[in-house]
Amino acid sequence: MELLLLIADAKFHSGEALAQQLGVSRTTISKKIKHWQQCGLDIDVVHGKGYRLQQPIEWLNQQAIWQAIPQHIQASIHHLDIQAIVSSTNDVVAQQLQNQKKSGMVCIAEMQQAGRGRRGRTWFSPPAGTFYGSVGWLFSDGFQVLEGLSLAIGVAVIEALESCGVHDLSLKWPNDILWHGKKLGGVLIEVNAEMDGVCAVVVGVGVNLSLPQAIKQQIQQPSVDIKEITGQRVNRHQITAALISHIVSLLQGYAQQGFNAWHKKWQSYDALYGQEVEVLGLAQAITGTAQGIDKQGAFIINTATGLQFISGGEVSLRKKEH
Repeated sequence: MELLLLIADAKFHSGEALAQQLGVSRTTISKKIKHWQQCGLDIDVVHGKGYRLQQPIEWLNQQAIWQAIPQHIQASIHHLDIQAIVSSTNDVVAQQLQNQKKSGMVCIAEMQQAGRGRRGRTWFSPPAGTFYGSVGWLFSDGFQVLEGLSLAIGVAVIEALESCGVHDLSLKWPNDILWHGKKLGGVLIEVNAEMDGVCAVVVGVGVNLSLPQAIKQQIQQPSVDIKEITGQRVNRHQITAALISHIVSLLQGYAQQGFNAWHKKWQSYDALYGQEVEVLGLAQAITGTAQGIDKQGAFIINTATGLQFISGGEVSLRKKEH
């Protein structure tokens, strides 16, 4: 990561100068450059000039993010941790919850080495190209109060992005954030229910900000990033502060309000309502017409044999191709 700090300005830097600054050989610099290219960064290599990032990197600044979070939200954040590289932000926050047993643990990372989505999928993670963040919260009223939480978080993510000027977003059950049918982000919630009834919840969110073309080509589904949507340079500090603020605000009152407070909002963002869909991952695939969700967050599908209700689990939903 030290090399990226030196070339983050998107200007040319000679291999010799970089080697001297880092106290390594020029061969080592060349290998590091190749590594970051393989991670998806667009780096020009020009003989006689050196190395140059095609786009500058705006590194996250903790003070700038903190100042952009409203004070009433700050009061509920016990710890804000910004790291360069982590296995995954969910892993970091889960450990913090276990050690300190306090709500309001937040971790944001420039890069994840073992980011994951639902069903064990890899979340492609180039440095500074995506928002990777997790919020940890303790619920003392048992597992049942968490019903529908991942769906509600999806609404909070959209509202946060809308406040930053990103519009025309929708939700695909259970937790994909879409723009015109392309995936912009996702939610991964992990729960550790303890014997005394306390549930430690880690809310992980990934949102594509500005992905290199090489990374887009690796993603096995239509995807999009905020830079492509808005056509403007992405303000990472604004988006990071907005996402943290909206997620923490939701968590503050979720035990009292539950999913009922978010049900209609989710329905208003439903990407598939009324469309022919297929549910995979069950003993037998189900096809029918999407009918939204019930007040517990279960997906409703109208099949040839009547309405069926799908409650999470390791299933996936897709629009049926004709």
